Amino acid sequence: MSQPPTEGDRPVPHPTAPTPGTKLGQHYAHCFACGDTASGLHMRFTAGEDLTVSGTFTVTPEHQGAPGLAHGGLLTAAFDEALGALQVFFREPAVTARLQTHFRRPVPVGTTLYLHARVDRREGRKLWVSAQGRLDAPDGPVAAEADALFLVVPAEHFATYGRPEDVAAVRQNPELHNGYLEVNP
Repeated sequence: MSQPPTEGDRPVPHPTAPTPGTKLGQHYAHCFACGDTASGLHMRFTAGEDLTVSGTFTVTPEHQGAPGLAHGGLLTAAFDEALGALQVFFREPAVTARLQTHFRRPVPVGTTLYLHARVDRREGRKLWVSAQGRLDAPDGPVAAEADALFLVVPAEHFATYGRPEDVAAVRQNPELHNGYLEVNP
């Protein structure tokens, strides 16, 4: 497994990257995690200081794995979305290459997971990121942590590998994505 480099400069955000306090919209209207789909997670994030984002995920009965507890895969999806949101600072699409979730304590139905994600390093196309999820408050107990490696890809990646009708719909209706990339479904 690839490990982040131990030396080097902090990544430099794009000149038009969001400033701290900026509310980030959905990156794609039909995204399971941040879109407005009926079965989705409806996550939203706010840009923070030093290449970070914060947001929440409230566990509903539909998110259960074991009785009364969040499904680990959905929690991992929430982390994937939080970590993927960090690409907004670089204005380039990036895809998950590796993601590890470390569960520290159960996350019951009805609780809110406060997610805080940050860019740790960047080397060329590789973007190392990490996040924490805390129960019921930004300073609550740590319930889970995640770290990931994202790879920056050209926008055409989605046209090549995505379902053609979805890619065409995005290209024809810029309101389906956040507007700073040609295609980022």
